[in-house]
Amino acid sequence: MTEEINYVLKPTQPYFIYDTFNIQQENYLKDGISHFYQFNTIKNISPRVVPDACIDMIFEYDPERPGHMHSYVAGTKLEYMIDPRLFHKEVFGVRFMPGNHPEMIKATMRDLLNKRLNTEDVLYGDRDWLNLMAQEKNFKERIKIFIEYYTKFEKKKIKLFGKNELLQVVKKMVYESSGKIKIHDLEDRTGYTERYINKVFIEEMGFSPKVFCKIIQFQKALEMLNSGRPENMKKTSVELGYYDQSQFIHDFTKFCGITPLKYLKMRESRELLEQSNY
Repeated sequence: MTEEINYVLKPTQPYFIYDTFNIQQENYLKDGISHFYQFNTIKNISPRVVPDACIDMIFEYDPERPGHMHSYVAGTKLEYMIDPRLFHKEVFGVRFMPGNHPEMIKATMRDLLNKRLNTEDVLYGDRDWLNLMAQEKNFKERIKIFIEYYTKFEKKKIKLFGKNELLQVVKKMVYESSGKIKIHDLEDRTGYTERYINKVFIEEMGFSPKVFCKIIQFQKALEMLNSGRPENMKKTSVELGYYDQSQFIHDFTKFCGITPLKYLKMRESRELLEQSNY
């Protein structure tokens, strides 16, 4: 059986912080779950979304209709975009680790790529727990309800063989290298050709190992920029595995919609605003 991936990077949607309010997060970092989150959307502002190679399960609550909830499963985006569908909602979400496919969901990552599907249409098992989620208002209790249902399926997880095992091994190597591993290294370490690895990856994920590497590399860049302004952006680019600074700027802008420098200025402005409120 494939060893469990040692997750060291928490996938980030930075605009969920900048484009919302009342945000709460609780890290989990086990059983394939990265973290839980909750926020309120701002009227007439649609949150921006960046690639993270993750599946999210999202529960939307209408503040004007107590007990009314709509839930869906969302796949990763492959480029920066604005989500036009959220409007005046309270949102509770579960973000799974990059590349992780929960046992409770029928749809593959490829099925979910750039899409969101109604939870009831892609869920295994009973739906009673969704009624409990609809009635619950407390962040911690929502987490508790979800974990209780989720773990029932994770305990049933079967051993992986063949293509599924190869897929897990490749994702593990990409993740542990922070996206810097080369495709020829995947060939050498798995014994399979690049063509076959691509075929298996695309069948399940909907995109290639190379794209997965770029998304994980981008998420690592977000983590570094969120920790503070680098002393040397050129050196940081190389440390992240980019060929040079221009490639870093190009790839980051493609996924985030703004350059690394503008992202840093946005983050620093937010920190100053928060400090002024104390």
